[in-house]
Amino acid sequence: MTDTSATTAERFTTRQLIEEATREARIRRHVYGKQVRAGKMDPKDADHKIDLMEAIVRRLTRTAHL
Repeated sequence: MTDTSATTAERFTTRQLIEEATREARIRRHVYGKQVRAGKMDPKDADHKIDLMEAIVRRLTRTAHL
């Protein structure tokens, strides 16, 4: 696989990145919640990872002035 990181990153709009990060945060809440209840994931770790994704959404939204 060739390194196309610069061209790949540039082909997505900020709105598309926000939508995808929002979707990912929603999925994390669902999946990590199940993993925590099953004892397969630490609740603090789950909260931290969800918080990180939601922070990405907030930062992108604020930076893009949306």
